[in-house]
Amino acid sequence: MKRALRLASIIGAIVLVLLIIGFILAAVFNVLLDVLYIFLIILAAFSIVSTAFLIYSVLLLIQTIVTVRDEMKPLLASVNQTADYLKDTAKTAGQTATTISSTAQLTSDFALGPTIRTTATILAGQKMLRVFLGRGRARSQAEERRKQQWEAMQASARGGD
Repeated sequence: MKRALRLASIIGAIVLVLLIIGFILAAVFNVLLDVLYIFLIILAAFSIVSTAFLIYSVLLLIQTIVTVRDEMKPLLASVNQTADYLKDTAKTAGQTATTISSTAQLTSDFALGPTIRTTATILAGQKMLRVFLGRGRARSQAEERRKQQWEAMQASARGGD
């Protein structure tokens, strides 16, 4: 980009020097008015050409806008259809989550809850019978954990030797 800018400035300077030399030579030979008319004709021609290019670019811009508008309509329809599909999917997922939650609650209430309560009652009854019949002694949960930890430490010490 810098190279193109530098080249354009060099060409511009050369053209400016040539114009100055041309005006000086035209003044020396008394043809300055003719040169002025020629330059005005050339400038008018450039003005007409540049106006034609501007009109052409505006027409291309209008055509591009129309094409983009026509292409956007199906795209927007597709986006709306996808959004509707996602809404339906989210609704179905919500219903599925509600069903799973209800099933888990039902399972907990009618299967796991009574089973856990029954097992706890049986184990408590066994321990109570052992204490009353003299086969066991009432231990706290902390004592049970300490005993299990001690046994685990003894087993790891024997395995380490």
